[in-house]
Amino acid sequence: MGKKVSLLKALKNHQARSAASERVHQAQREAAVKRKAPASKQRAPRQEDGNWKGKEKEQPKRPTIPFEEDDRILLVGEGNFSFTLSLVKTHKIPSYNILATTLDSEADCYAKYPNDASQIVSDLRSLGVRVVFGVDATRLEKSKEVTQAKGGWNKVVFNFPHAVDDATLGAGITDQDRNILTNQRLLLGFLRSVAPILSKGVPPKELLPKKPRADSDDEGEDTIPSSSVAAKADADVLMESDEEEFSDEDEFTGVPHASDSDDDAPINPFQFPPPARQGIILVTLRDSIPYTLWDLPRLAKRPPHAVKGLERQGGEQPEYTLVRSYRFWPEAYPGYEHRRTRGGAGTAAEEREEGMGGTGGVCKTWEFVLRTDDARTMREKASVTAAKGKGGKRKTKSKK
Repeated sequence: MGKKVSLLKALKNHQARSAASERVHQAQREAAVKRKAPASKQRAPRQEDGNWKGKEKEQPKRPTIPFEEDDRILLVGEGNFSFTLSLVKTHKIPSYNILATTLDSEADCYAKYPNDASQIVSDLRSLGVRVVFGVDATRLEKSKEVTQAKGGWNKVVFNFPHAVDDATLGAGITDQDRNILTNQRLLLGFLRSVAPILSKGVPPKELLPKKPRADSDDEGEDTIPSSSVAAKADADVLMESDEEEFSDEDEFTGVPHASDSDDDAPINPFQFPPPARQGIILVTLRDSIPYTLWDLPRLAKRPPHAVKGLERQGGEQPEYTLVRSYRFWPEAYPGYEHRRTRGGAGTAAEEREEGMGGTGGVCKTWEFVLRTDDARTMREKASVTAAKGKGGKRKTKSKK
């Protein structure tokens, strides 16, 4: 076990590193502006209405949509459930593959978001989406709807997590240090709670060795990671072992099979195993202070061993591997509207204080997988095979 480091001390160290890093970045930005100064004097031609031509605002490049049609998806901490509805309607995620949850009771949810929550939940249920209230993201093991899913979840989504201050019932925390510590405990509680319910299987392609880029004119296309022959064989074994648990006749395809009996009870789709892929956690935060001070990547990859308030949960804090991070574009989810934890419309300043920060907020999604021996072994096998495929030999230490 490593040296224990208090969360407060780690926070102060991180703040000092962040301040130093920000000074360096600021100097680099100022130097870049000076280099581009001559070009900036050239103005674009005016349009007939007198405005300058050119882009008025930054346009989304090609938003990353991290969901596949066959993913089994758990959403925690939903507000008015508009993100869930967009997944189903816009991105065509099958309703039977989604479980949407929130900490609020049904009555509290409708009271917090009176303009749309009730209608959205009604729409989701009519589409066949399971919506469950009263689910604590730091106590997922307490929800039978969450834990009954055979084989776990391929994707667990926590958009814009924000701790509810017990003393003020979500009215916000003005002291920045206490705000950071409270939300770090929330994130650590979630990371610990979600670990046992993640699916097992093939690691994400981003963690497998990449295939060398061939000479091609398609330089704009991303390099597609390859898992090599041995890694593909391991993946096939995982898929086959998963398929052995039920026959083709019993495989769930989204349409319940006709029953020979007179029992018309609906089939629970979560009784069937999900695709044999390693489960991924997706956490989205605003990419600005104070959210960057929560230091999510460090909490996931190198969590403190002792965290006040989490002792009663028992066990070690799990470690995760970062898969990737990318900008989150709300525009890629039509109909999605962020809502604050405490509810209500709020002023523009209040919206910036908590969550996405309106249409101008720059946000980032972080993807993590549980750091397991199985995942490391598969990546090592793929790396060895890839090295052999290039004609090289992987150096290994000889045991004496």
